[in-house]
Amino acid sequence: MTTRKVRYKKLNIKTPLPVLREHQIDANEYESLTNEAQIVTGVELGEENEYHLQAALKGVGASVDNEIPVPPPQKSVEADYEELYPTPYVEPRNYIKFSDTVEETLKGSLYDMTTEDDEFLRHYNTKRPANAHLSEDDFERIMEVFEDTAAESTPYAEVDNTFVPYELMSQAITVHIRTKSVQAHAKNIYEFWKSRRQDIGNKSLHPLLKFETHQEHDDMDPYVCFRRREVRQTRKTRARDVQVADKLKKLRRELEDGRQLVVFAHRREVLKRELLKTDKLVYEQRAKLKETKIKLNIKTDDDDLVNTKPQKRPKTESQQPPRATPHNQLRINVRPDGGRSIEPVDMCLLRDKQAERQLELLNNIELKVQEHRRWNSNYIDLTADPLPPVKEEQEQKFRPAKTTYLMTPPASASDSMDIDETPPVPEKSITPFVFKATSVDDSDEEEMPSFRRRIGRLGRLFIDRRPGKLRTGLSSPSREASFESDRWRSTPTAYVN
Repeated sequence: MTTRKVRYKKLNIKTPLPVLREHQIDANEYESLTNEAQIVTGVELGEENEYHLQAALKGVGASVDNEIPVPPPQKSVEADYEELYPTPYVEPRNYIKFSDTVEETLKGSLYDMTTEDDEFLRHYNTKRPANAHLSEDDFERIMEVFEDTAAESTPYAEVDNTFVPYELMSQAITVHIRTKSVQAHAKNIYEFWKSRRQDIGNKSLHPLLKFETHQEHDDMDPYVCFRRREVRQTRKTRARDVQVADKLKKLRRELEDGRQLVVFAHRREVLKRELLKTDKLVYEQRAKLKETKIKLNIKTDDDDLVNTKPQKRPKTESQQPPRATPHNQLRINVRPDGGRSIEPVDMCLLRDKQAERQLELLNNIELKVQEHRRWNSNYIDLTADPLPPVKEEQEQKFRPAKTTYLMTPPASASDSMDIDETPPVPEKSITPFVFKATSVDDSDEEEMPSFRRRIGRLGRLFIDRRPGKLRTGLSSPSREASFESDRWRSTPTAYVN
C-alpha cells in the first residue's frame, strides 16, 4: 500500500502561516525535505537508500510521457516589415468591424502547402520546361479542389478507406478551374494527393481539430480538444440566489436608465448649441441686410429683421352629443373668429324630443315596410301556410263601456209662480248621451276601455278591465302597451249562490 508520509492540508485564511526569507532556511534541512521518500517502502530504514530499490520505486506509476512537439525558437530572418506591410494600422472605431468568417476574408485558396508539398513541387517543376512550371498558388488551388470533392463525395473515407476516382476529380477541376494550362497538371497532382492521403490513413490533409473519440485512449492525448464534460448533479436554486439575481437585474436596469438620461441630456445640450449657432448666424445676416438697405437707400418696413411668430390655426371642434343644460345655466357659444359670446339658447321640452324620436322611429318602420313590399313586388307567395297580415282582434266577451248620464230637466222658461200653469213637456231623445274623454279634433283616435265579467272558483264573480289604447295607424299592436297596461287586473265584486 502506497501512502504519503506527510499529509498536505488545504490552505485556510484563518490558519497563520510562517513567512521565511531565503537566508532563514537551512540548506541541509531543505535538502532532506526534498529528498525524503514520499512512499512507504515496507523495508527497513537502512535499506531504503539501496540503488535498485530506489530505481524500482521511481518506476512505479510511471507512464509514457506525452509531450507536445513544439519547434525550438529560431532567430527570424531580418526582413523589412515596413516594405512588406506598407499600409499603416488604423485603430477601428468599433471592436467588431464585420461579421465575416476567416475563410470569407481570405483571398485565394484555403489550402496551405507543407514542407512535403514544397519538395514535391520543386522536383516536379525541374522535370518540365520553364514555361510549363506550376506555381504554388495553382498547386494549392488544385489540392483544395481535391480535398473539397473528397469531403463531399466520401465523408466516411477514414472508416471505409474509400478514394474518389480521378474521373470525378477531373470534372470538379473543370468546373472550378477554367485555365487549360493548370488543368493539364491535375493528373500528376492527383497521384501525389492520393499518396499523401494513404500515408495519414485517408484522413483530410487540412488541419482539423481532434475530438475525443475514446475516453481511455484520448485521456492523455495533448492534441484532443473539446473533451466531454463530466456529468454532475444540478444544484437546486436557493432563495438567496434568487434574491441576488433580482438585485443584479435591478442594478443593471438602474444603470441603463441612468445611461439613457445622460444620453438624452447630451443630445439636448447639442441641440441647444446648434440653436445658438443658428440664432447667431441669423443675427449676423440681418445686420448685413440692414447695412445693405442703408447703402442702397431702401426704405421699407423692418418686418424681416424681427422674429414673427406664426399664427395659430383655429382648432376644429369635434362633434359631441348635446348635453342637457339646466334652466339656470347659459350656454357659451363660440364665434367663428375664436371668441366666445354668451347668448341664451332656447330650451327644448322633453315631450318634443320624445315626439321627434317617436316620429323618426315610425318613419324608419314605414321605410322598411316599403322596402319589403318593393322586394316582394314581383314574387308570388306559394308557401303552404303564408303569414297572414297582423290584425288587431278583440278578445271575446269584452264589451266597450259607454258612460251615459240621466236627462236633466231644462230651466224654467218663466218666473211666474202660477201653479195652474202646465209645464212644457221636454222632447225625449232616442240616442243616449255618450261621454268621451278626448275631443273629436284630436288627430289620434283613442279606443274606449273595455270590461269583461267572468265567474271564478267557488262561484266568485270577477270583472276584468282593459284600458284603451291610442291608434297610431300601424297594422301591428304595440308590445310596450301590452306590457305596461294592467290588463288582467281583476276585482271580485260579489258572490253568486
